[in-house]
Amino acid sequence: MRRLLVLLPLLASCGDQRPCSGCPKIDGPYLVSWQQGFPQEGCPAEGPRPLNLNVTQAGNQLSVLVGGEELRGTLYDTYDFSVTGGRGGTSYSLRGRAVLSGGTTTVDGGMSPTGVRLVGTLFTRSGSGAMACDLSENYTADRL
Repeated sequence: MRRLLVLLPLLASCGDQRPCSGCPKIDGPYLVSWQQGFPQEGCPAEGPRPLNLNVTQAGNQLSVLVGGEELRGTLYDTYDFSVTGGRGGTSYSLRGRAVLSGGTTTVDGGMSPTGVRLVGTLFTRSGSGAMACDLSENYTADRL
């Protein structure tokens, strides 16, 4: 019971994110650096690990290609984002946070930060049931 009381505020805070309005422009090409993954025993040690990510943005909606699949999701007011997708028994979930630095510039009539770094994790699930493999890989990506 005591553990539940400690965790309850943390769980409640997870629901505070809202899709952003007036989102910063984080779209564009990124150069990605990958860290060692955490595979399950008997599962692949690496996922698709694209060298570049090309983020497309419309308001708070994002899309990016990973493993040949288009992942779609949301940019939140905390600058956290989550995009998911997959097909054929493999699913991907790319999560992270946009870290803004530097000044801003005007792009297509809106303000865009000059320095953006994405920091997060790519979760890959292949297979299903008892034969499913889950892989978690951390990344950093700098906008080119």
